[in-house]
Amino acid sequence: MRKPRKDKISKILREDILRYIQYLEKEKMYSPNTVRAYRNDLEDFARYLTENNFTDFAGTGHIKIREYLTNIKKTLSRSTMNRKLSAIRGIFRFLKNAGVIEKDPTKKVTSGKRIKKYPNLLTVKEVEDIINSIKGEDKLTIRNRVLIEFLYSTGCRVSEVSTLNIDHVDFISETAGVIGKGGVERIVPVGRGAVVRLHKYLTVRENTGWGKDNNAVFVTVSGKRLSARNIRRIVKRAALGCNVNKNIAPHTFRHSFATHMLEAGCNLRTVQEMLGHKRLQTTERYTHLSRNALKEAYLQFHPKKI
Repeated sequence: MRKPRKDKISKILREDILRYIQYLEKEKMYSPNTVRAYRNDLEDFARYLTENNFTDFAGTGHIKIREYLTNIKKTLSRSTMNRKLSAIRGIFRFLKNAGVIEKDPTKKVTSGKRIKKYPNLLTVKEVEDIINSIKGEDKLTIRNRVLIEFLYSTGCRVSEVSTLNIDHVDFISETAGVIGKGGVERIVPVGRGAVVRLHKYLTVRENTGWGKDNNAVFVTVSGKRLSARNIRRIVKRAALGCNVNKNIAPHTFRHSFATHMLEAGCNLRTVQEMLGHKRLQTTERYTHLSRNALKEAYLQFHPKKI
């Protein structure tokens, strides 16, 4: 068999990856970011197989998969390694169900134990400091303040805020309909303060014709929909404008929202619904964060500190 050229992927491997990616997009309805990560992971793996004279997944055994993972693990975090293995497991399971392969070699490949990594959190005061540091009455300042307040008020993902449309906001019931992972829509409550500022911001837009032909809630200076990247930049700039010495991203407000809700006594199932988590276990990690916060407060303020 002729040795394939380096840095190329065999035709069969590429076609199988394409079919699997289409399955993730159309049937599993994975988010674009997840699909992109899986595609990159599988193409890296396929490139490795091609370079080692493997032209299809059918001829790939568990030893070759372990060998690949061993070669790349030196430069990658454990979570990235687990994601790559998840992508590889997924395509082999897909191919087995489709009758392309008889056995799934990944059943003999174990993953490393994932280290629990808790997210960066803000206190209620730190959230208030960030929001209050955004001062001014020009249209971009008004937008930036309500954007961050909306992130914290709802606990939404950055992608959900980016895709939020004006006609999905109900000012009477003080709720918003957001599109979450897998294209699933859910209704989230919006705090009174965020509702008032959102109404002010949209009034400014209406009066000035700013983004008049765009149904997006949050728009750029030219009236186009704010992308997730735009939102991350706005949050970063806002964090630099106050004295909160933490690495802050849009998701920080989501984590803080969930933790503060639980600390205030909110039911775990209710928080799960508001966050749009499919599994309760995903939400449960915030109970650990709440306990940690309580323990820190106890150690700091209890007079005996036993």
